[in-house]
Amino acid sequence: MDTFLQVLTQGAVLGGVYALIALALAIVYSVTHQLNFAHGDLMAVAMYLALVGSHALGLDPYVSIALIAPIMFFAGFLLFRVVFASMLHAPHLVVIQVTLALSFVIQSTLLLAFSANFQTVHSVLSGEILNLGPVSLSAAPVLAFTVSIVLGVLAFVVIRYTDFGRRVLAVAEDSEAAALSGINVALVQALVFATAVGVLGVAGPLVAPILVLQPTAGLHLTLISFIVFILGGANNYIGTLVAGLIIGLSEALSSLYMRPAEFAAAVPYLIFTIFLLVRPKGVLER
Repeated sequence: MDTFLQVLTQGAVLGGVYALIALALAIVYSVTHQLNFAHGDLMAVAMYLALVGSHALGLDPYVSIALIAPIMFFAGFLLFRVVFASMLHAPHLVVIQVTLALSFVIQSTLLLAFSANFQTVHSVLSGEILNLGPVSLSAAPVLAFTVSIVLGVLAFVVIRYTDFGRRVLAVAEDSEAAALSGINVALVQALVFATAVGVLGVAGPLVAPILVLQPTAGLHLTLISFIVFILGGANNYIGTLVAGLIIGLSEALSSLYMRPAEFAAAVPYLIFTIFLLVRPKGVLER
């Protein structure tokens, strides 16, 4: 029972991180109506920046967030202006091709810069254990989960209760009507995209001490974020959190009970397929 509770808790922690990554994707989609297939690769960049900060500058990955998040924000703003702004009204197939090309460029660059070897990032919490009754958890995933929930709540508050959030909702509802009402739609879209990439700049260093870094790590993160995004109901933020928990728990429990263990990686995709058949509009949609 203790093992089951520990795995269950670890799955919930992982699900919270997945939800944060997918939430960044969902917010961008709400204002641009385009999907970024390099989403996970941008997070992989943030993870490798944490590695550089740790090895070259001696910065703890959590401290390096103060540098990486602004770098990712401004990189996201520039990326939107140079690449994505011109594709907002392009066919979806064009956007898929361009973002897939961007994904391959990022992966190839990381491969050339860091090689194909697996790498790890150590933090001040590496090896630290939290004992919560019968459950023992590594401190690093718990911190990542906590920050993910805080950022998710903060995003909800900003979207619902601030003037900028109302502008985002207006653009998401009808960009043409928002423009006629005086909202700078292009600026809102650029800031939302940059903020989403900045969130990845926070999430990357948070999970870098948990995951093994490799140049193709972004592919898995992209696929998982798409699964969570679709299961959550596209623009349903609460649904995204629930979907993230479902996928995180399914990964954790399948790794414990499924034999051979190699098949556990297919469980999230199986769950995704089942939900598409029985609840295609999302886990919370009626």
